[in-house]
Amino acid sequence: MEKSAFYGRWACQKMIESASSNLWDGHWACAVLSMARLLDEQLLPGGLEPLVRRNLDQIVKEKGNQGIYDDEGEPKIGFRPELLRVLIRNGGKDNSLGHDAIYASYMLDLIERSGIPATQELFDAMATMLQGFADSGPGYVTINGIHTVVQPGEVPEAENQPELAPSSVLELFHAFSRPERMERGDMQLGHLLTHGHAVVELKRALSAEALEEHGPILEQSFFKRTALLAYANALEKEETESASNAVAGARNPLEPSYWEEALADSRHGHYGKYAYSYLRLCRLAGFRPENFQSFSRILPALA
Repeated sequence: MEKSAFYGRWACQKMIESASSNLWDGHWACAVLSMARLLDEQLLPGGLEPLVRRNLDQIVKEKGNQGIYDDEGEPKIGFRPELLRVLIRNGGKDNSLGHDAIYASYMLDLIERSGIPATQELFDAMATMLQGFADSGPGYVTINGIHTVVQPGEVPEAENQPELAPSSVLELFHAFSRPERMERGDMQLGHLLTHGHAVVELKRALSAEALEEHGPILEQSFFKRTALLAYANALEKEETESASNAVAGARNPLEPSYWEEALADSRHGHYGKYAYSYLRLCRLAGFRPENFQSFSRILPALA
């Protein structure tokens, strides 16, 4: 647990520094937390721990912080409900591939169960990043090999969507079809997995704060993204490659080869985040994690 606390404080400091430099560097905080949780929650075979720790230590070393998290700084009372209200205020929109929800979910869970004090500095950094994602719009999607920003008004409204739960996120993920070239360009299918997982966890946090009536607005942002991707699929004209649901060979996070690949190319830490979201959702849903052929669609080989 001492090592987990180290990673947690490292992630807090990474978020603080990212807020004043590059919002996307917060990915590394989420990556470290995802792999620490895979170990803490025993979602992986015990024999994989040394490989996962090598990945953790590589990120901490290569993406080092300038400072150390000052958990004795001014405390932030009401960290969780106030950060949730920032999400609610900006909810119902497709914000930067769902990164506002993803970042918030990781940090709220960390503060809730780690015992690491939440400071005003950390809250201000998180609020800055969540607002930054909301202000930056929907983000791009790859269509016919070109990064394209699809404006919300172009996409038909999604109707009759199910309430998001671990099982429904997994079912939607497995059923969603996407050409491999599109996924290689933007990893949007993978972000459906992490975004859907984040909303599931955030709904639990909303319930704990008696804010559960706001859950649908977070779900709405997720379904806007699925509608956008379905719309983009219809615009993809040059399907010269096989669909991403026909990948040859499966990457399996329960096998050493997955984490060896991650050491060579972590994809901005997504190997850890995708594995954690998938295995955590399977556990919450009571599913046996076995469909790694489908999971592999989110990490296509780069050209």
